Amino acid sequence: MRELSKRVMGLGAFLLLLMFGVCAEAEASTMAANIKVNAVNKGALASTKDKKVYRVVIPEAGVVTLSIKRNAKASWEGTIQNNKGFNYTYIYTSSQTGGPDFEEVQVGLPKGTYTITISDDGAASKVPFQFSVKHTKDDHFEKEANDTAAAANGIRLNETYKGVISTSDDHDAFQFTVPQNGKVMLSIKQRLETNWHGRIQDRSGKKYGELYTSEKSVITTDLKKGSYYLIMENAEDSIDVPYSFTISDTSPSLRAARIVVSNETGKTDVIKLCDLKKGTIIKVYDAMSRGKMLASGTATGASMNLKVKQLGKKAGSIYVSATQLPLRESGLVARSYQGEISPSLKKSQVKVANNKGKADLVKVSGLTKHDVIKVYSVKGAVLAKTTSKGKRANVSIKQLGTKAGKVIMTVTKNGQRESARLTISFSKEK
Repeated sequence: MRELSKRVMGLGAFLLLLMFGVCAEAEASTMAANIKVNAVNKGALASTKDKKVYRVVIPEAGVVTLSIKRNAKASWEGTIQNNKGFNYTYIYTSSQTGGPDFEEVQVGLPKGTYTITISDDGAASKVPFQFSVKHTKDDHFEKEANDTAAAANGIRLNETYKGVISTSDDHDAFQFTVPQNGKVMLSIKQRLETNWHGRIQDRSGKKYGELYTSEKSVITTDLKKGSYYLIMENAEDSIDVPYSFTISDTSPSLRAARIVVSNETGKTDVIKLCDLKKGTIIKVYDAMSRGKMLASGTATGASMNLKVKQLGKKAGSIYVSATQLPLRESGLVARSYQGEISPSLKKSQVKVANNKGKADLVKVSGLTKHDVIKVYSVKGAVLAKTTSKGKRANVSIKQLGTKAGKVIMTVTKNGQRESARLTISFSKEK
């Protein structure tokens, strides 16, 4: 009976201590100082057992960087946690000299309130520390905690995402949907002396492909329509090193700036493409709806030319796709082109009246509506211009000169480029 009484008293004392600990922890949490993102914060630890706790609100999902200034006299440990004490990442500053001014660690987090704890990691008592919590909005960066398929971040195909493996037992999971049966390509950017392990699996854990970036950066696998997961983890020396990956089911689109269109007058038009991968299949359409195919070809090198008999006399656009087998055809990229050069005027179309005591007049015939007529001086200055409303146009010029001379004429037809220049002589004033 006496032994039972001791056990009951011991249990009561244990519960009391447990309640005291919980209360103390709650009190410490409520005493956390509020700080702002992207601001410099300073402090000091009263003893080697002391720790400073801060509360920060991350306004939007993105990349959070904990940055602590290094000091030759001390080193600190910094952690980022949620309000339940889950540790997302940690950092240890080095007291050695000659390195960068700050130690930094990155982690992807959803919006919310987080706790930053600064504690001693070696002779840090009473030595002032300085730190900041930087935030950059980024909906293509992983959001912790995503260690399991059940907690995976949802991602879209054909877009690039980034993340960080924070600890040796950290795993980053991403869920994606394949819209139809076909091949999918996983591409992870390689980095020297760093090795990530990426694998594609279904929810049961069945693997459909994997790679180690120390060996290769790309794998292609067949997947049926449905949901799958990419699991990223450390293989060697990748802790706290940001990674980047893309899962694609279609070929990457071309850049419009790498497409040049020459709409020639009286001869075959040419489409020039560069920065291509050998074997890329190029298709050129006349509409975004993939209407009529104007030209196609397979790149034998980094550049290629495609010929089209006639794009059209007026300015317009072409729509270009790329296919890098075994992926499907890319989306279309629009590239505009200028119209053909307008046919130049003939001398028989132009009459110049160099009038005395009133404005001079240039009369042009044989036009079509909306033709733009320009009159230049022999030195190249624009003297006047007008737009025709029909088959004829009159261009009024205040003064051509009292003596005989010359002007230069051009016409620009609707949707086309300016014509070659025609020199017209005129008589002295009458």
